[in-house]
Amino acid sequence: MKPRTTYGWLGAAALAFFVFLRITRELFEGELGKGDSSILMEVAKSRSPWLTIAVVDITALGSVTIVTLFTALALTILLRMGDRMGALQLLASSMGAGVLILGVKQFVERARPEVAPQLVAATGFSYPSGHSLSSTALYLTLAIVASRHLRRSGDRLGVFAGAGAVILAVAASRVYLGVHYLTDVASGMALGAGWSLLLAGLFGRFWRHEKVLVVDGY
Repeated sequence: MKPRTTYGWLGAAALAFFVFLRITRELFEGELGKGDSSILMEVAKSRSPWLTIAVVDITALGSVTIVTLFTALALTILLRMGDRMGALQLLASSMGAGVLILGVKQFVERARPEVAPQLVAATGFSYPSGHSLSSTALYLTLAIVASRHLRRSGDRLGVFAGAGAVILAVAASRVYLGVHYLTDVASGMALGAGWSLLLAGLFGRFWRHEKVLVVDGY
């Protein structure tokens, strides 16, 4: 990985962290409550039985069970491929996301929405969305690690597009189901992306160094 690519990841991480901090500051200043509630009520009006069934399936992609299973599966594949740095990066991403979810939720202590009926059971605090944060950290990291093994730019673009689609779908599902405000999922995506991109910058340097050592040894 070229140094300028590493700086690009770190710069993108800084931007994502800034977005998260900006949303959090405005939340504490009380500037988001009314708008959040209005958006949630409008989304609730679009509910339908068939759509709800699909959304419940989509939101499972950000659940603890699925995230854990996908992480374990990806770790197994990466280790069999010999990509130890990629496996370590993915493990750090998932574990760090879990710590961030618990820490920020306990710090902010925002209550779950009550302006619209909740279509699934959800406990704990609302900010940030754990589903959004964990899915962003997982699927973005998977895309970053996978892209290192792809030669064609079109293939890399497809991987990132797929990851982005899943992340957005999971985030939207949380608002549709009435268990999170829009700012909950936006902050979750921003913090998850910031963490994933930070790791991409840090691990990218080690991955490049390890690759050079392997080539030189050969």
